[in-house]
Amino acid sequence: MIGNEEIEMKLHKGTLIMVAIILLLAGAGCADKVEEIEDSRLGLSKTGVYATPDPVLAGISAGEPGENDTVDAYFSAAPPMIPHLIEDFLPIRIGENMCIECHDIPDSIGSERAAGDPTPMPASHYTDLRNDPGNMTGQVIGARFTCVQCHAQQSDAEPLVANTYRQ
Repeated sequence: MIGNEEIEMKLHKGTLIMVAIILLLAGAGCADKVEEIEDSRLGLSKTGVYATPDPVLAGISAGEPGENDTVDAYFSAAPPMIPHLIEDFLPIRIGENMCIECHDIPDSIGSERAAGDPTPMPASHYTDLRNDPGNMTGQVIGARFTCVQCHAQQSDAEPLVANTYRQ
């Protein structure tokens, strides 16, 4: 005697075979309608797929902290870009973080700052958004100490595609 599960399995298998046959027949009728695409139209690179173009070198913002202008964020919640060199501040460790030495100024959040003054970290960096989202502490939350996880250095690199995002 055949059980319900076996019947369902056979029906399922039959359905899959029918779908495969329909797709094969439909594909056979469309084979002559395939459009060829030039390889230079594939991807972001405007060269052929077999070309080895020289990459355009981009530079990072040089200068010491406080010397360069900041770049506007692409959207309101985007992490700001770092407008100065950071190689002397690396590696960033929980017990050794040169970024926090300058930017850990919670009393300055929301106030005007003079040109060249460090940007204070936002309130979110002092708030445990997972366990206690309504409470801003006086200390940087441990999940926020690796600054370069979100913040990148400013660069003069041209975007590969135009940014059309608007808020």
